[in-house]
Amino acid sequence: METKLQRALYQAAVRIFEEICFMFEAPELEEEFKDAQVEAAASVEFSGPIEGRLLIKARAGLLSGIAANMLGEENPSKKQQQDALGEIANIICGNILPAIHGSKKVFEVTSPQIVKTENLLSKEAPTATASVILDQGRADLMLYVHETVVLAKES
Repeated sequence: METKLQRALYQAAVRIFEEICFMFEAPELEEEFKDAQVEAAASVEFSGPIEGRLLIKARAGLLSGIAANMLGEENPSKKQQQDALGEIANIICGNILPAIHGSKKVFEVTSPQIVKTENLLSKEAPTATASVILDQGRADLMLYVHETVVLAKES
């Protein structure tokens, strides 16, 4: 069963990919991207009223697509691709935090970090997850919150 937090994470990710990367949902490609390997992963940590981190994994060509669309370059370098993924993680995190704890709370978000694929296994279970199938690949998002989360009431 999908939780409100999972839905909020999914919606924030879809919106950011559309607005920033010019990538659109393509659920019909789910089977094609189902077993795709992780190309890269980025993580941002946050602190404030609650603490945690957001991890995003890029699969199936998504990494180069993000950077190419954000930078307007046909062949972005590996560093540019990683930086673009980190920036997307940062923007999604900044958009999901108000849904978690309200828009009047102040959070500090760290600079994005690239996570080595061998370090992706975590003993900690994510608080919420979302997979977004896009026309250029797949993004898997994991939100880890270090206390019980109640979604802010919408006004």
